[in-house]
Amino acid sequence: MTYLTTFQLDDIRKYLYALIKAVKHLSDYGVIHRDIKPSNFLYDPETHTGLLIDFGLSEIEVDQNGKPKKLADNETVKKIVDL
Repeated sequence: MTYLTTFQLDDIRKYLYALIKAVKHLSDYGVIHRDIKPSNFLYDPETHTGLLIDFGLSEIEVDQNGKPKKLADNETVKKIVDL
């Protein structure tokens, strides 16, 4: 995005905070994105919010038995792991 080249230090701090917050949210649900890059993070500099996209390479954290490490009883997680 063009605006990234115009960011000041405070803007970069807010961008990275939003990115880390998104990664933490995924981690809380046991999701590993595996393709984090600027083009996969949609950021709104006016609201200081961001959204990770493109989960084509993502994975669910599983233990050695192939069971999800987090939210094992969640129906969506069960469907993803069984694929």
